[in-house]
Amino acid sequence: MEHVKQGRAAPPGPTGGKTRAWQLYELGRSYNERLTPSQYTLVETNTEFFAGNQWLRLPDTPAMRGLPKPVFNILKRVASLFIASLTSSAATLHVEPLAYYDGSDRTDPDRDAVRFANAELDNLLEKLKLDYRLRDALFDGAASGDYCAHFWFDPAARPYGSAFGDGESRGEIRMELVDGVNVLFGNPNDRRVQEQPYVLVVGRDTVANLRREALRSRENGTGGEPERVMADCENDRIPGGRVELGQDEGTGKALYVYLYTRGTKTTRHTGPDGEAREEAEETVFVTKATRSAVIYADVDTGLRLYPLAWGNWEKQKNQYHGRALVTGLLPNQIFINSLFATAMRHMQLMAFPKTVFNADLIAAWDAEPGQAVAVRGLQPGMSVGEVAANLSPAELSEQIFTLIDKVMTYTKECLGATDAQMGNVRPDNTSALMVLQTNAEVPLENIRANLYEWVEDIGAILLDMMGTYYGLRKVVVERTLAEPVTGPDGLPELDPRTGLLRTRSVKRRAVEEFDFSVFRDLWFNLRVDVGAATYFSEIAMTQTLDNLRREGALDLIQYLERVPERMIPRREELLEELRARAARQGGDPETPAPGRPASATGARVPDSTLPPAPGAAGKEAGIL
Repeated sequence: MEHVKQGRAAPPGPTGGKTRAWQLYELGRSYNERLTPSQYTLVETNTEFFAGNQWLRLPDTPAMRGLPKPVFNILKRVASLFIASLTSSAATLHVEPLAYYDGSDRTDPDRDAVRFANAELDNLLEKLKLDYRLRDALFDGAASGDYCAHFWFDPAARPYGSAFGDGESRGEIRMELVDGVNVLFGNPNDRRVQEQPYVLVVGRDTVANLRREALRSRENGTGGEPERVMADCENDRIPGGRVELGQDEGTGKALYVYLYTRGTKTTRHTGPDGEAREEAEETVFVTKATRSAVIYADVDTGLRLYPLAWGNWEKQKNQYHGRALVTGLLPNQIFINSLFATAMRHMQLMAFPKTVFNADLIAAWDAEPGQAVAVRGLQPGMSVGEVAANLSPAELSEQIFTLIDKVMTYTKECLGATDAQMGNVRPDNTSALMVLQTNAEVPLENIRANLYEWVEDIGAILLDMMGTYYGLRKVVVERTLAEPVTGPDGLPELDPRTGLLRTRSVKRRAVEEFDFSVFRDLWFNLRVDVGAATYFSEIAMTQTLDNLRREGALDLIQYLERVPERMIPRREELLEELRARAARQGGDPETPAPGRPASATGARVPDSTLPPAPGAAGKEAGIL
């Protein structure tokens, strides 16, 4: 990944020694190792337990080798439930102007800067697949306690894939999720990213890629040292990255570190009086280095914010690492697995009857069905019970399984994973179920607030990068247009009441140009808009529309425009047919219908002759 803004070239790393970025990395790594328990050990253990590998690194003894190793992974079930609940409401970013700002571009009052900001945010969030990234980030947070998004600008990318020819603007914002242990703060006792003296982002790449990047940096004058990039074995603290292809010249890898720092640069501009003036501006610089090589150094990104959004599953006092959901459940999970394993071993050893026989009379016991057993030296009057007998199997106390059930139940209840939330109830009464689900969401409100704060931080970073890198470029925006209504013959239709062309409002996507550099001088309010997207929310919304339709507040076209699209197949085609029919009959599809329809003579139609309201038949049949 590359940063296109170039600054002064820093001196290369010390000969035979460690680069400055690597020295800071070792300080941050030492802090993580001195936590109790070590952050690296904690994340590794949580990740393995979450994945179901819950019997690792046990002592190799005969007893342990014979012990069954069952896994009843309540961790993943509860975490998956919580993450699905947290992401069931679609979250989008929305920009608003400040109260004293009218929302217009200062250089062109006819253009709305807020409209372009919202349009480009929507485009970026779709390209970055934020809905999917939210789930991935929350899985990271549930297992490790932290989730982080790292942004950079790719100057070679084409935003619209050459759709606008050679004149298309170049460059696009990229995003990646980074493991929490691979992000190191200059002040680890403060979780606020933008208050840090420096931030480190750790990654691993092939030596060939790093050398090519360092060679380009040397040609650009930013201090690249391609000949000093060497393969290493620094992968023991990379989650899940301990197995690699090898360390030869073609497949070897090296650990690299991004070092983000703040600095001040002087810019010149012409004042209102025409005189040249100098102004000091704070900006973010970036250095990329390995242990002994500089890939590029002290590059001016032009950004005002660190391009990192940091989030915690649960915040902890005086440290930037959060507490994971899995951490508090490990003792319960170990107890459940070990008690089940002991019960299984008992059943293997003691659940089946054992045969005891007199070895003086029977040389060897043959347990095959139907086989005769030879007995020698049987004395007169001896019973068969004195020759051989079966021992009754030992009974296993039911208290063990009762205890296991109670531990699992109490664990879920303490976490807030109720039956209503986990879907273990029948959805007969949707209203009562919605109340239960709403109450079950209360324990997740703090987690949800952390997530929305993270999304707002992403929006602030994206606006900063737009104003820094975009400049004048084409943007796809949504515009509301008035289009004429055409009849079956394809000709525009006239409104019989006004004699004017009948029109309807439609939304179309259009391409417009805008200078995003004005964002550097504007200030926006960011907020996260959340909309319900669950199955029962759609049912409740449909029932509300049914009631409005039944009371005559909505006509059929208005009803179909508002009902969820997936509930009515080919809804748009049906709407077009109904609008065309209404136009032929002289009615306006955009005007609300009266409370009850009238007959051809103008008389009110009796209620008994009205067709059932949409959804009523399904409701009577028990579908809704």
